[in-house]
Amino acid sequence: MDPQKADLVIQYALAVAAEAEDFKDRELGPIHLIKLVYLADLAYAQENGGETFSGAPWRFHHFGPWAVEVYHRLGPAAHAIQAVERRFPSQYKEEDAFRWKAQEPGLADRLEPRLPFPVASAVRKSVRTYGSDTTGLLHYVYRTAPMLQAAPGETLDFRPAVDEPVSAPEEHEELPPLPKLSKTKIKNLKALVKRRLKEKMQTETLRPPDPAPRYDEVFEKGQEWLDSLAGAPLKEERGRLQFDDSIWKSPARRDPGIP
Repeated sequence: MDPQKADLVIQYALAVAAEAEDFKDRELGPIHLIKLVYLADLAYAQENGGETFSGAPWRFHHFGPWAVEVYHRLGPAAHAIQAVERRFPSQYKEEDAFRWKAQEPGLADRLEPRLPFPVASAVRKSVRTYGSDTTGLLHYVYRTAPMLQAAPGETLDFRPAVDEPVSAPEEHEELPPLPKLSKTKIKNLKALVKRRLKEKMQTETLRPPDPAPRYDEVFEKGQEWLDSLAGAPLKEERGRLQFDDSIWKSPARRDPGIP
């Protein structure tokens, strides 16, 4: 990994966050910064054949991308730009949690020219979109291509998927030009369309059922009988659901239709 490049992305992310309107979004913690460096590497790799900007060895750790080398650069990179560090008790672990906030005016504008355009664009967009919204940022990161193609413990592959060969467009016969219509014919056609639409709406008008439905004792007993066909109601139980490890390579993880 190139520490200088990783530091530059971390510092730029903090500088962009410091410009946020909401003061809650002006400081970022380790989890935000690590994921932002990952997104910067992903954006750079998409335009450079899978080569990342920082060169960090990203792995699928626990639930998301992780590189311990990037984690060790967070503090030094933040302190190098005199970012303010705030510590507070963590509800998830024994050690204190912390956040950093850049305080130098105009720092983002000075750092941006030192970054490739895809990197700066990805970081700025992500910071402005998610701010300190950890849940939203993680949900987005977990759905990125390298994560969906890997299983826990594996090294993430930033190489773009091989595109399917594009077939040559089929040749079509040229259709003869449409005949020109006079203003009178166009007017008559519009009137015809309106009339047909009106007739269709009238034929599709809902009508009350005849005879009217009965909501009496017979109806209730019939409903109870139909419900009984489903069997006894399910009982509430507790347990642990275990999935086979092959699920990580399942095509369902990469299905864009699954939220």
